[in-house]
Amino acid sequence: MQEKYAPLFEPIELKHGGRLRNRFGMCPMVVFAADPATGNPTEEDIKYFERRSKFADLLLTGAITVQENIQGHPKQLALYNDDAIEAYSKLAAAMKSNGSKAIGQIQHPGREGAYGCYVTGKAYAPSAIEFPFLQYKVTELTEDEVWQVVKDFGLAAQRLLKAGFDGVEIHGANHYLIQQFFSSYSNQREDYWGGSFEKRMNFAIEVTKEVLKAARAENPDAIVGYRISPEEIHGEMVGYDLDDSLKLIDKLLEQDLDFLDLSSAAGGNFGKDAYKAMPQKGDYTEPASLVIKNFVAVRVPVVVSGTIRSANEALDALKYGDVASMGVAALSDPDFKEKILADKEDTIHMNVKGHTDDLELPSGLVEVYTAGIGLPQVEGLVEK
Repeated sequence: MQEKYAPLFEPIELKHGGRLRNRFGMCPMVVFAADPATGNPTEEDIKYFERRSKFADLLLTGAITVQENIQGHPKQLALYNDDAIEAYSKLAAAMKSNGSKAIGQIQHPGREGAYGCYVTGKAYAPSAIEFPFLQYKVTELTEDEVWQVVKDFGLAAQRLLKAGFDGVEIHGANHYLIQQFFSSYSNQREDYWGGSFEKRMNFAIEVTKEVLKAARAENPDAIVGYRISPEEIHGEMVGYDLDDSLKLIDKLLEQDLDFLDLSSAAGGNFGKDAYKAMPQKGDYTEPASLVIKNFVAVRVPVVVSGTIRSANEALDALKYGDVASMGVAALSDPDFKEKILADKEDTIHMNVKGHTDDLELPSGLVEVYTAGIGLPQVEGLVEK
């Protein structure tokens, strides 16, 4: 290995769950392989993660929904009863087969639960407003239903720990339900869950408290992280800005989290160098990720992501966070880290054409990426 890459292999001590042996992370990505009838992981899921068990020490599943019939896609993972624990234990074992930390990402898609809406006629949201980008109407959660969602986040965390996972990540990003409650655009409630900036933080805080309580009751060493989108700004529509995020982050870190995961970069920028994109609003002179890293200081490690696709980009990302998390790279070249260790980083590639069998890509994943349904492009994903 070239000496300059040594920082990528420095360990990180976590508050709970021991330490990470290196600075590599695998982005949480839905891989469209779950059993449509149950939401349980299938053999395709297991093979996919086993193939990537050496990619990073921080391995995250794609979003696992915490209630029945709310998925965004029929093959999205779900975990809403104890019957699923056995299936998830096989997934945990595959992820941990080379000593990596297995982290299950738990999620409620809220208004983005398109498949759940198809099945039940309902997609849930903080407020019953019309969204011009949706082809269906949303149903506003009642006070009791909101508290039930909070409880179900905790139950999902508990079940993942029972299945052998090292921890969980709370998905508070990417326009899903937790972010929807935080957004002034989608949250127009006038109760405990909305009506002021402070109340719009309550759902994220209550979910975090419940998950921490449930996870640590099951395993005192459970790792618990939180994923956040630094901004919600789309043209004139401002759901929240980086100033707002810093205030929420401060509240969340009071709850004894183990890491903070930044979902790509500011403003939904998924282009080149997204991991160090500038904030869209405010008088900041540094990238959003660096602002957050400096604000968090040494309280918890900060995970950064966003078009990190080479050894040099992974190294550069450590200027803006503590862990370089990658999605396309994990899909395309699971041997990314091993190639750096072997001084073969020049053979790292983002083109999976001709490698689909070796990469153990689930058929559903290939179908969705081939269709290009709002997903980042991987060059030559399949041969045509």
